Amino acid sequence: MAIKLLEIGNNKGVIGLFPLIGLALLFFLILPIILFTFSSISLRMYQVILAFLIIGYVRSFGIEGPLMWLLAGILIYFLAWKYVYVTSMFHILIIMLGLGFTSAIIWGSALMRGKLAAKP
Repeated sequence: MAIKLLEIGNNKGVIGLFPLIGLALLFFLILPIILFTFSSISLRMYQVILAFLIIGYVRSFGIEGPLMWLLAGILIYFLAWKYVYVTSMFHILIIMLGLGFTSAIIWGSALMRGKLAAKP
């Protein structure tokens, strides 16, 4: 299947998938904002989880005591409360890139398109 995708005559179908992949990526990036808009409890839960992640991240640098709490408090205020929508979009993007989800969308959609377009 991968060899057929690289053939010259079949590039039109592969290039036509890029807008669909972009729309899927955009949907997954906007999904937390939609979820936070319709469910305030999910917003509060995400803010608490993000606060604990930030505290763990600051502690991983070896900072202890009042300086750790001050730095974590500043980051929590800006990232988890003031700019939570932007932070959630970047968080989802980092998770998707870390798990290789974008490549799964690309190759999975190309495979499904090939199976659906195959002649019986």
